[in-house]
Amino acid sequence: MVALPNNCTCSKLSLLLTACMLFISCTGELRQKPKTPENIIAASLQAIGTKAVRDNINNIISLANCLSPKGRYTTEMHTARGGYAYFKQTYSYGPEPFEAVIKDKATGMQAGDPVKRLSRESIYSIRGHAFQNIVLEVDKRFHHFEEPERIDTGGVKAYRVKAKDELNNACLLFFDLETGLLSAIHIQNPADVNEIIKTSFSNWRKVQELQMPYHVEIRQGEKIFTFEFIKISFNSPGFQQRSMNNEQ
Repeated sequence: MVALPNNCTCSKLSLLLTACMLFISCTGELRQKPKTPENIIAASLQAIGTKAVRDNINNIISLANCLSPKGRYTTEMHTARGGYAYFKQTYSYGPEPFEAVIKDKATGMQAGDPVKRLSRESIYSIRGHAFQNIVLEVDKRFHHFEEPERIDTGGVKAYRVKAKDELNNACLLFFDLETGLLSAIHIQNPADVNEIIKTSFSNWRKVQELQMPYHVEIRQGEKIFTFEFIKISFNSPGFQQRSMNNEQ
C-alpha cells in the first residue's frame, strides 16, 4: 500500500467537512422554509388520527356541560355524513330547551309550534357547535387558504392561516407548532359584522383511536362560553337521524 502525502489527506478531510457543512446548511434551509397551508392542514388531520380511521366515521354523538354569563347549560350534538345534525341545548336559567335539526349547511328547522325554518346564518352558528366535526373537516369547512404565518402568542407558537368560512367571510385558523393540532379559529359573527368570535380547543384526549378536544372556549366580545365534554362517541350503533314534526 502506498501512503498518501499528509497534504493530500488534509485536503480530502477539508473537502469532506465542506460537503457536510453544505448538506447541513441546505437541510436547515429546507426546514426553515414556510410550510404550505395544505401541508399544515394535512399534518393537523394526521395528528388527530390516521386517514383510514377518520374516513370510517359515519356519525358522532357528543354531550358537554357548559357555562355562559347567564348560567349553566348542556349542549348535545348528533352529526352524520352529508351535513345532518341534531342540536339541543338545555338551560338551568330557562324553562324551554332549544332544539334544531340541520339537514345540510343550507337547510334546518327549529323545534316549536309551529316548526320554524332557520336562516343560513343560524344554521352556520349551530354547525359551529359541532366542534369534533370542525377539527376533522377543517379542509372542507374552510377554503381559500393563504400562506401561513408563524406567530407566538403568550409563549405558544403556532401557524396562523387566513381563509374563508362557509359564509365566505374571512377567518383565521391557528395550528399548534408542537402538536400540529388545530388550536383556535377566529370567525366573523354572522349576526354582527363588527364582532369576531374566538374559539379555542384544548385538553385533547384519545377517543377510539382519534385525538379530540375535551375543552372548548368561545370568546364573543366580553362574553365567555365554556364547553367541558363528558361524552364523545363515534359510529354509535343506535344512531338515528331525527326530523321535526309538522316540518314543511
